[in-house]
Amino acid sequence: MKRILVNYLGRKGGAPIYSYEMTKGLLNNGCEVYAIIPSTIDNLQDWKKLPLKKLVIINTYNSSITFLTGLLRFYLFDSIRIKKYFKGIKIDVCYIPMIQPWSELINRLFPNSRKIVTLHDPKPHEGSGRIMNYLYRRVVKNADDIVLLSDSFIEYTKEEYGISDDQIFVIPHGVFDYYGRFESENIYRANKINFLFFGRITPYKGLELLAEAYNKLFEKNNDISLFVVGSGDFSKYDKLFKTENNTTIINEFIDDNKVVSYFRGNNIVTVLPYIDATQSGVIPIAMKERSLLIVSNTGGLLEQTDNGRLAVICEPTADSLYQAMERVTYNYEEFDEMIDNAQAYIESLDWNSL
Repeated sequence: MKRILVNYLGRKGGAPIYSYEMTKGLLNNGCEVYAIIPSTIDNLQDWKKLPLKKLVIINTYNSSITFLTGLLRFYLFDSIRIKKYFKGIKIDVCYIPMIQPWSELINRLFPNSRKIVTLHDPKPHEGSGRIMNYLYRRVVKNADDIVLLSDSFIEYTKEEYGISDDQIFVIPHGVFDYYGRFESENIYRANKINFLFFGRITPYKGLELLAEAYNKLFEKNNDISLFVVGSGDFSKYDKLFKTENNTTIINEFIDDNKVVSYFRGNNIVTVLPYIDATQSGVIPIAMKERSLLIVSNTGGLLEQTDNGRLAVICEPTADSLYQAMERVTYNYEEFDEMIDNAQAYIESLDWNSL
């Protein structure tokens, strides 16, 4: 039986859920699984319920200051505690479901284990810091095998990181049915087409394109609404979105128990106007909750929607996005089959199979 150590030190968002679900899948496939996670991870109680051989919980950081003090604590205490516990236990594989700045610190404690890393973003997005990029590259360079979430970045990964074909494996993003356990609130008006942008506010996600396209469509048809939901610096977009155009801005981190409310309801259209992308955790949530998708043709998003069969595809321009939103607004009922197919497709990507 393979002994696998899950090395995940992130705290918030979809990544802790992705890591939890993949860990659960390994357990269900008969692996002997250990895990090291941070004390501040959002879904800590769920991890505690898993039948792991051992769950090691460490304190990490939540700011630049605690990053440094946390490093000192790790070297003086946590690393010694981890090595002491695993003395005499042969870990076959150290598995990183998603890279975090401290991932390599844990891997170093297991020099004889095979290192497997899921690389969510082979190509750094605009706004990524140099230090973080350096730390991430280091983890990839030291890995034995790399898991990608789509075929789209195989060649790029090989060239960028000097990795051979036999080191790369593709496992698509699984269904995010985790959020379905929570009760949802009705936040939309049923008689409107309700457009939704959901996710962290970052430059590569094309919010300026969405603002231009939506405002233009609202001039023609005011029986629509737009919700922009997510944490991050929204200052450069403040003047682009107009509240008088039935636009609601919720610029904050959304707790797990509230996520499903934004995707569940009538006539909800999730828009990904990204100008650059690898793949998105928003897509599986929308598919599972039967929200129609409008997705820009960039990165791995086309592949993630079964080459466009499961979403309305646009180019990453304001005009193309406007045309897609206009088409959906006036012909929403024509997409029932697409919504059905998307839900069936994402439910087939269960975590045990992955």
